Amino acid sequence: MVNANNQTGQSLTTTLNLTTAGRVRVNVASQYNTFLMGMFGRPTVDLAVVSEAPLGSSEPVNIALVLDTTGSMRGTKLTSLKTAANNLITLLDGYDNDSLKVSVVPFSQYVNVGMSRRSASWIDVPDNSSRTGAEVCPTRRDLISRTNCRMENRTRYNDGVPYTVRVRVCDDVWGERYRDTSRPCYTRTHNRRWYGCVGSRNAPWNERVAYSGRKIPGLMNTRCGTEIRPLTTNMNTVKSTINALTARGWTYIPSGIAWGWRALDTNEPLTEARGPYAANTKKVMIIMTDGANTRSKNGMGHNGRDVGKANRTTADMCGNVKDSDIEIYTIAYDITDNATKNLMRNCATNAGMYFDASNAAELNAAFEEIGRNLIRVRLTH
Repeated sequence: MVNANNQTGQSLTTTLNLTTAGRVRVNVASQYNTFLMGMFGRPTVDLAVVSEAPLGSSEPVNIALVLDTTGSMRGTKLTSLKTAANNLITLLDGYDNDSLKVSVVPFSQYVNVGMSRRSASWIDVPDNSSRTGAEVCPTRRDLISRTNCRMENRTRYNDGVPYTVRVRVCDDVWGERYRDTSRPCYTRTHNRRWYGCVGSRNAPWNERVAYSGRKIPGLMNTRCGTEIRPLTTNMNTVKSTINALTARGWTYIPSGIAWGWRALDTNEPLTEARGPYAANTKKVMIIMTDGANTRSKNGMGHNGRDVGKANRTTADMCGNVKDSDIEIYTIAYDITDNATKNLMRNCATNAGMYFDASNAAELNAAFEEIGRNLIRVRLTH
């Protein structure tokens, strides 16, 4: 290529080698015959240039897949996500890059860090406990009459998305409540258990990545989605995590961003990003969501209803992540709300890294384009 572009027939010395960082380096040296400088005793000048580019199959890359698995993803949407995400992993794996690591961070209201991390230094989880409540004696009321029975529509919500159900209702008349002697009295046992779900630290630590001695709260009696998969070079385990995704809960996007960021950071709580080329590793976060924030931070939990607050936190955290030299791709999947689309568009590193997918085919195309962008050769020097 150098010789083909040597239009003047200059005598060139060209060398090519593969660096220890996995980059191709081309050095070109020549002796330039001077004009004006020749009159001052410098008839020639030694010239040397170097160009360096990573091989698409060897550049160290860490990728965090931050995937919305809220209740509104239930059904065909989750199936489409699994297909698209698996196709991305197949595409990347086909380039046989030993330096590629991928993490999967499913999120809804909360993120599941895994019960095996209960004793980690960076987490604060209370002990499981049980207590016995007061004695309860069952009561009952007799139905005296039922008239005017009919079918009516009722509105229900799944992660903020309304849907209609048909229910049977009647005009019932009930008698006075009395002790039901057919059933014995009993005492309730109240259990407190941890299922791997974590909340947020107090401000401003809820928007920061590092542990730094500020423990992350484990939430008792709270269930969330599939356990996170930290960075790994084993693409089969990545696919296993994707295939195990389940849909439940409401949307709090900052929860996913926080743990996608931690997956790419070399400090605790997750340290899988450490390695010999950590300083030169390309870091990428891919955020996919199908809807607006429907919950906000409320103490350690995410049970608030202040959507504006949640959106501001989302925007702030996207900025913090980008300031950490992490590239962000965002995908808005089947979203009609323009405010949420703008939130995701502004979260991306640039407008070209935002994708608006309205159906399964477009979602798959978005993941495929991101994958091809990631494996494209990039000049670095």
